[in-house]
Amino acid sequence: MTNLERAIKDGYAHIIGEKSKQKITYVSSDNHVENYSDPEEKVRAEFWAELIYKYEYPVNRIKIEVTVPDRLPTDRADIVVFRDDECKRPYAVVECKKTVLRMQNLTRQSSKVSAMQLG
Repeated sequence: MTNLERAIKDGYAHIIGEKSKQKITYVSSDNHVENYSDPEEKVRAEFWAELIYKYEYPVNRIKIEVTVPDRLPTDRADIVVFRDDECKRPYAVVECKKTVLRMQNLTRQSSKVSAMQLG
C-alpha cells in the first residue's frame, strides 16, 4: 500500500471521478480540492502523504495551497508544514513539479523570505 493509499484509507484525503477527470480532496487541509488528473498534483499528493507517514509530520500541520501574503493574490505555496497546531509558524515550504520535487527547509534564504511572508 502506498502512502497516499494509506492516507485515503485513514480518511485524510479522497479521490473521486473518472480517470481523466479525477479530483482529490485533502480533508485534513480544510477540504481543499485539486485536479488529480494533473501529473503535478499526483506528485504533490504522494509527497504530502510521505510527509505524514515517512517523515511523521502531524497531518493537521500540513496545508495545501497556502496563500503567500504580500505577493500577488495567485501566489501560493504547494505545501507548507507548520511548527504549531495553529498553523501560524511555517517550518518548511514545498514546491512540487511533475518530474522534480524540491523541499526547501526554512534555513535557505528563498524559504526564509516565503516564511516571513507567510507569517
